[in-house]
Formats: sequence, C-alpha cells, structure tokens
Amino acid sequence: MTKLADLSPSTRNKGNTSPIKTKTHIYKRKNRWGVVWSDTPVSGKRRNIIDEKLGNRIISEFNNGYSSLQLEKKYKIDNDTILRFVKSKIPKDRFDKIEKKKINQYKQSN
Repeated sequence: MTKLADLSPSTRNKGNTSPIKTKTHIYKRKNRWGVVWSDTPVSGKRRNIIDEKLGNRIISEFNNGYSSLQLEKKYKIDNDTILRFVKSKIPKDRFDKIEKKKINQYKQSN
C-alpha cells in the first residue's frame, strides 16, 4: 500500500485530500463539513465572473430600466448572477424604486 504523500497529484480539482496540513497538502479547501487540505490548487471558473468594467455597465443599464432578463441575453450571464450582483451593489430602497421596462414574454424576437 502506498502512502498518501507518495501519490502523484491528479488533474482538474480531483487531488488527494488530507484532514491536516502536510508538506504536500498545502491548498486549503472548504465544504459544509469543514476544512480539508489538498495537493492540487483549485481550478475551474470562479464565482466572481462579473469584473468591475462589466459590473459598472450592468448597474447603469439596470438603473436605466433594463430588466435582468434583457441583461442576461445581452451579456450571456445567468439571470440569478446578475440579480445577486446588482442587489449587492445597490441599496435595497433604491433597488425597489427602479422602474423596470416591461417586456412581453410571449413576443417572438427574430
């Protein structure tokens, strides 16, 4: 049987993990059960996909009355992600006062 430290690191977030930090397990990971240490760094997309420049454009268009559905189509970012971002940047009282442009959900756009 081989030791955990002797195994080579795997690819794409599938590294070996250890409940304690060792010489090889140096990358911290968290989940709902606590902290574990991995031998591979985290890879893949991060949750903060809206950078500052795009965020400013989204907020200004949202303030001008665009709905999150329209912004979802325009920027190809999930509706929930856009709403979560806008709600975190705009105070709740101002968010509630913004008048959204009404869109017909049944109208076919070609």
